[in-house]
Amino acid sequence: MLIQKMILGILLILMTLPFIIIDSYGHGVGYEVFPPVKLGDKMVALEVSSSQYQNPDSSDREITFALFDTETGITVRDVTYNIEAIKKDQTLFENTFGTSDGILVMDFLHSDSDNVSIKQENKASFFDALIGAKKDIIQVTGKPFNTGGLYKFKVVITTADSFSKPLEKPIEYNVGLSIPQRNFYDVNDPNFGTQQLSLITYYDEIEDFYYEPATKSLTFSMPFEWSKENVNQTSIIHEELIISKTFGDLMVSAYSLNVNEIEVPERAITLDEFSEDQRIIHIVLNQNDLLELYQKQKEDSNKMNFLLKPQSENLPLSTVTGNGQFRIVLDWEPKDVISGSKVKFDFDIMDVFLKDRPISVSYDLSIIYNGKTIFTQDGVSTGSKNEHNKAEFIIPENVRGVITLQFNNLDGNSLARVGLPIVVDRIEESNKIMIPDWVRNNAGWWSTNQIEDNDFASGIEFMIKEGIITVPLTSNGQSSENSVIPDWVRNNAGWWSERLISDKEFANGLQYLIVNSIISV
Repeated sequence: MLIQKMILGILLILMTLPFIIIDSYGHGVGYEVFPPVKLGDKMVALEVSSSQYQNPDSSDREITFALFDTETGITVRDVTYNIEAIKKDQTLFENTFGTSDGILVMDFLHSDSDNVSIKQENKASFFDALIGAKKDIIQVTGKPFNTGGLYKFKVVITTADSFSKPLEKPIEYNVGLSIPQRNFYDVNDPNFGTQQLSLITYYDEIEDFYYEPATKSLTFSMPFEWSKENVNQTSIIHEELIISKTFGDLMVSAYSLNVNEIEVPERAITLDEFSEDQRIIHIVLNQNDLLELYQKQKEDSNKMNFLLKPQSENLPLSTVTGNGQFRIVLDWEPKDVISGSKVKFDFDIMDVFLKDRPISVSYDLSIIYNGKTIFTQDGVSTGSKNEHNKAEFIIPENVRGVITLQFNNLDGNSLARVGLPIVVDRIEESNKIMIPDWVRNNAGWWSTNQIEDNDFASGIEFMIKEGIITVPLTSNGQSSENSVIPDWVRNNAGWWSERLISDKEFANGLQYLIVNSIISV
């Protein structure tokens, strides 16, 4: 009994503390507090949050609505919520819920059923049980909740402070809430083999993810309403791309980003490398970025199309050691590493905590091929901005493929280690595809729906006849009745017409259309 009274006292003290808005940076709209409105003699505000917005891998998809007094932080009692849930412009459910403590908790559950079912379940946490409190959870089950993304809620509050006294003027809110989602993608690279990338979206579901080895570029898209109203309501867009540090071509020191063919400031990309095994590329667009993109849009769009690639062709590789202390920047000459020839490696060791200042520390360097060490060097780094550390090595004749420059024991710390992979005898996909300008013009017009698919197909037919692109013999050349051209192919056509992607990438998209019988020529 004494324990119950103590816990109850602590909870009462916490309930009377002023309400504090938690910083939701980097998590889309997974948490939101709406501007206060007048209710009788007090000001109240609606707080909406997702339990998953800080953990995209959690299966717990719980959304909480709470109406509270802005002066005391205490929730308003006897609140009736009418809620309509919408996803991708389709109403998922509409229902009315009453809650005596002003807090409505909805748990979205997976199901194979297309029908959405709603039931109320009584739950009590450990602390609730100690003080005899219980909590009603509204369980909403259906197939639409199998994935994350952007959910919209039309919330109408019809009672507050008393169930028996409906409000003369209901309080209405339009809520946009994102449930994070992680997707995994296996991409095939001719030099680094199959690599698994993952992408966490904190806004809406990702579509048309594609990697092009020839230009080391990644493209993907996401639904987005390009209207001034929606931009003003969207505080941030945050995407996290996770790559393995074994994927050498993407371990460059800087990237460029285009959204809907518009270049985005470099500050929108930040790198999180405080792991020995993986790099996280954060794409963060703030509201000012979104407004600028909106103003530069060439046409109406309901998509956000991303193009991410290395900032230039010959950037050095860069990574951070597993203990997060040291950054390694690696370059080499000649750029094309050939078996049987000499290669000169230049590398810098910098201290992350000193804003990447070169530092003099001991190091062990090994070159590893197929699990075996084929070269070693130890030393002390120069600590100079002007004098690089060097290692020269003749690549054995039998070494082809990926070799890893493994740095160990920096400054005598066994946790200060990391590897950077490069390619010997690189397999190049031909980029020397020459496509006539009239086909480029057609692609631009087709990407903006100014010409029909049949007109665009004439350009594809020309390239097949000229041997510019090839179609496997297994392709029947027949278009299916319900074939739909994926948005990424049309996006590629637009990007290619603006010379933002290579001829090879464009040709790959055309091959996809034909091989999958989406169009016939």
